[in-house]
Amino acid sequence: MNTANTTIPGLLTERASAGAAVVLRKKDRGLWKAVAWTELDSRRRAVAAALQAAGFRQGDVAGILSETAPDAVYVDLGILTAGGVGLAIHPEEEAEEMRAILRDSGCRVLFVENEQQLDKALTVRESCPALMRIVIMDMKGLREFSDSGCESFDTFVARGGAEAAPTIRPDHPAVLLVPRGGGAGRTLTHAEVLAKIAEASKTLGVRSGDERLAVLPMSDPLERIHGLYLALSAGIVSNYLESPETARENLQELKPTLLGADAEAWTRLHARIAAAAAAATALQRGLYKWAIGAGSGNALANGLVLRAVRRELGMDRLRVAYVSGTKPSAEVSNWAAALGVSIQLVET
Repeated sequence: MNTANTTIPGLLTERASAGAAVVLRKKDRGLWKAVAWTELDSRRRAVAAALQAAGFRQGDVAGILSETAPDAVYVDLGILTAGGVGLAIHPEEEAEEMRAILRDSGCRVLFVENEQQLDKALTVRESCPALMRIVIMDMKGLREFSDSGCESFDTFVARGGAEAAPTIRPDHPAVLLVPRGGGAGRTLTHAEVLAKIAEASKTLGVRSGDERLAVLPMSDPLERIHGLYLALSAGIVSNYLESPETARENLQELKPTLLGADAEAWTRLHARIAAAAAAATALQRGLYKWAIGAGSGNALANGLVLRAVRRELGMDRLRVAYVSGTKPSAEVSNWAAALGVSIQLVET
């Protein structure tokens, strides 16, 4: 990381010089569609300009209520580019908890993914006096919808003029992290975010050109800080699921080199393979049990069984795996280690 870039927008400006290099992909209708740095830079600046045109000021809070996806990324980076504080809300948050989060944070603008998320936002809007605007990213099913306090993402962005780049200092607030279900949040400055990703980059040993699959909500600090921001800093390509339900298939197809997930995801992967082994023949069960006991350091176990298990999981190329908060159980961690995957713990 260039130490001259002490804010996230500053880092993005430097990285945008990569031009046509791919920064992210999204699985859409069976195809991975690539986005270059040029497009990401243009989109985040357009969001910043639109926010400024709407009366959003430096230090204001803007929220995102959406699944993890490229549009949410553009919005998040646009908020930071405008000098604002970005708040990501879990897409499954209940309305009452969301009410408290919006009210306590003083959220000024809320970007919602679709009609479902809009409905939740409308039920709590009256008790969130700071909220001046709701922006809808996907207008499907809302063609006839009309509300003076709401507008489509396209309309919102089209009204923005030239971006007036604010002076952002390293000690300015950048990210507001709020746990699911509400509760006390914490705000990180630009300097604190960049320090965290610099430390993670060193600890994890990430490389430019690595590929990651975003499997966690953007509200999770592991996805936002040690996923998205780390990727932008280190030159890692971020890949986004077709939908949360296709995580297994997308993982198998993409075969990422990095995977930041939670303990629950690893528990599900272990349970899936354990169930497959239990349904196999007695000979296959015996071979699997022996191979797990022998570990990937055993060439025969690796060649006969473990390589096939990694392939089934989409971990053929996996080099770095990490979680935050709570590590998987000893049983799951030992199983992953037997496959040749060491799950590291990062502090968010």
